[in-house]
Amino acid sequence: MSDQANEQQSADSSISTFTSSLIFNAVITIVIFVAFDILRKRNKKVYEPRTYLVPERNRSEPLPPGLFAWVLPVLRIPDDEVIKRIGLDSYMFLRFMRMFMIIFSIFSVFGLPILLPVNFVNQGNNQGLEKFTIGNIRNPKRLWSHVILAWLFSGILMYYIYRELNTFIRLRHEYHTTDEYRNSPRATTILVTGIPNEMNNSESLKELFDLFPGGVKQIWLNRDPSKLTNVTAKREAIVFNLEGAATNYITQYAKDLSKSQSKESNAENGNSPNTKRPQHSSKLPIIGKKVDSLETYSNELSDINKQISELQKDPNDFKRLNSAFIQFNDYVGSQLAATLTIPKLNNISPDDIIWENLNLTNNQRMIRRVISISIVTGLVIVWMTAVTFVASISTLSELAKILPFPFLKGLNNAQGNLKVVVGIIQGILPAVALNILMMVLVIVLRLLSKFEGNVTNSGVDLSLQGKYFFHLVVNVLLVTTFANGIFKSLPELIKNPTQAVEILANNLPRASTFFLTYVLLTMTACALEIFQIAPLIVNFVFRKFLVKTPRKIWDLEKTMPFQDWGTGFPPHIIIACIGIVYSTIQPIVLPIVAIHFALYYLVYRHQFLYVYDKLNQTGGLLFPKGIYEVFAGIFIFQLTLIGLMFLNEGFAQGILSIILFVLSIGVLLAIRHIFKHNPKADFLPVDLMGIIDMKTRKLLVGKHQNKQESIRNDDGNNDENDDYVRTDVVHINEGDEKDLDDYGYNAFTHPAFVSTQPSVWIPDDQNISDDMINKFRKDGIKATNHGTSLDKNYKVVLDIDKIPLEFRDDQFAKKTKAEKKRELKQLNKRINDIEEEIGEM
Repeated sequence: MSDQANEQQSADSSISTFTSSLIFNAVITIVIFVAFDILRKRNKKVYEPRTYLVPERNRSEPLPPGLFAWVLPVLRIPDDEVIKRIGLDSYMFLRFMRMFMIIFSIFSVFGLPILLPVNFVNQGNNQGLEKFTIGNIRNPKRLWSHVILAWLFSGILMYYIYRELNTFIRLRHEYHTTDEYRNSPRATTILVTGIPNEMNNSESLKELFDLFPGGVKQIWLNRDPSKLTNVTAKREAIVFNLEGAATNYITQYAKDLSKSQSKESNAENGNSPNTKRPQHSSKLPIIGKKVDSLETYSNELSDINKQISELQKDPNDFKRLNSAFIQFNDYVGSQLAATLTIPKLNNISPDDIIWENLNLTNNQRMIRRVISISIVTGLVIVWMTAVTFVASISTLSELAKILPFPFLKGLNNAQGNLKVVVGIIQGILPAVALNILMMVLVIVLRLLSKFEGNVTNSGVDLSLQGKYFFHLVVNVLLVTTFANGIFKSLPELIKNPTQAVEILANNLPRASTFFLTYVLLTMTACALEIFQIAPLIVNFVFRKFLVKTPRKIWDLEKTMPFQDWGTGFPPHIIIACIGIVYSTIQPIVLPIVAIHFALYYLVYRHQFLYVYDKLNQTGGLLFPKGIYEVFAGIFIFQLTLIGLMFLNEGFAQGILSIILFVLSIGVLLAIRHIFKHNPKADFLPVDLMGIIDMKTRKLLVGKHQNKQESIRNDDGNNDENDDYVRTDVVHINEGDEKDLDDYGYNAFTHPAFVSTQPSVWIPDDQNISDDMINKFRKDGIKATNHGTSLDKNYKVVLDIDKIPLEFRDDQFAKKTKAEKKRELKQLNKRINDIEEEIGEM
């Protein structure tokens, strides 16, 4: 083929790849959003669970019906109300999306009108989309535009990074100084590990930690309950089996009774139906001896209840671990103890603990981390091969010119429908395959993060975020960029190996086409996120075919999806990095990335307010971790720019790019220095903790309290630059942590030690269920049929308002002590305001 024909084919290929991806993703996205709009009012459980399945103070008002009628109400909710309902983690995640939506919108305003004509007009012979890249530049003087914009873009990034980090630190400090947080187990409790045997007792630990302000309130020594956990798990399985057998018998009895009552003679004589009692094989399925299920499971449950009660009598019978939870009377004491005690862990919620990892010693954790790092490194290498192969698919048109495979020959002269097929293969398949590779990787990395010995699920998320982002940078950004660039360069390199530098300078930017299609695919992913196809299918299938007992129906009803934080941040961080790296290389990427963050900001705002539950809260710590990871993209962007400047003979521009790179490193170090007391906001600075009376070791007053009082007295409004007292920025005025009384005395005791006998929950048919409950109770088995009934089709239905307290979470039970305190605080504030108004009259 002639050079002109090759160039035309390359142009057609890049345009076909991009347009195929654009049309495919746009159509699918629109269709899914419309489908969501049609279904969202028909399935409240999937699309609006936060309107009734969360505490009242965190509930959202139902959205109006109508096509896209949900958009404006979701966007109009004030930030103060958003953060109150969804918590700091979710709010900072939304701020991350909004920040980069704004950043890339600004980049687009400056980048598109300047760089597109600079790259396109009267320059190289690149065709198609490649004509708009920096690789099309032939006049080195034009590279000044790219360098100047690189400085501008870097400056904008640094400004927003500093501003958002500053906002986060302030919000985290405000949250930590709310009454709800300061009095919560999360704030006042630390985990101490590696305790020497001679000190591993309550008396020694209390003597040691009583030195901190406020002193020790309670100590929980950790023990190994392996034997007990196995038995409690077995009891749970027996309860499920007994409930299943009882439910089947009751529903069948109701059916048979209805049939018998339809016959006049039976109805007159009051005969009861002869319903067959459920049976199961005692040992081996099918060939085992059949036994009465109700009687067998009842006997097994009665026996295992006695066994568990006997095991729970004396916790001292269980092996003591070298760790303990220590709760202080004051949060200042816990903060100081956490900063001065090594090793330690604070900010732990009883709901967040991975109990089995408490068994590990510090040496075991270190060994596991070494093993985990080794495996992660190996995975990077293995995934490089897979990602390189995926990248090659996006350059099939180029490879067809040099590879002697018959099935590739037709690609050289693709026309008509074949041309469309090639565009789809190159534009959609690689991005989809890459996402599948990353999904498999996430499963492995999550297992590794838990294997390392993290004692909280939030700790697993933080560990997973770092591993996943590292893989994305290496394999999605770096390997894909170089693989695409080299594959596109191969035909020319084979012809002219002596011009390798010039060829690479021209072709490396052409890898941007792959990333254009990769970011476009996120539109579809965004639509799938709001459509919730997996929960939709699971709820339908389980409700229709699998869940029959009251307990399982209730578990399905009350369970809400949640954001997987460890895998939630990295994909968006890598999109931001892709946009930054290619901002001056291929400016077309800028508006696409801006749209990515705009769509996700809207979708996640809806999800957090109406769909997602709040689990595994880190207090926003994933946000600064993600922000600092963005610097990887900034540095890759600047290093790439330096290389391209020198490859294109822009020596002065290259020197200026080196200066920018050095300054950016300095800015990163400066930002870390500015936030040196709180690089990750793990602890409160001493001046925010409060003033401590060193004689009595009691907290006298806190800085945050002073400022809030000065706001009320109009004494602090003069400091307009202090965000802690400004009224025009978002604030956190109250927390949402549980009080210790909400957990009980055994908050940090392994659940197996305090596990109580679960009630057998069966449906109420107003006939035999009461008799069955009485029989269970005679055998020492707790049982209930409250809140349940059978409908006309003999299906179990629940009355949410009458669910027994045992099965309810806090949002369905009576108001917690923390909620009562909050209401009392609000009432007192209102009374004070009224008194002030009366005094001014």
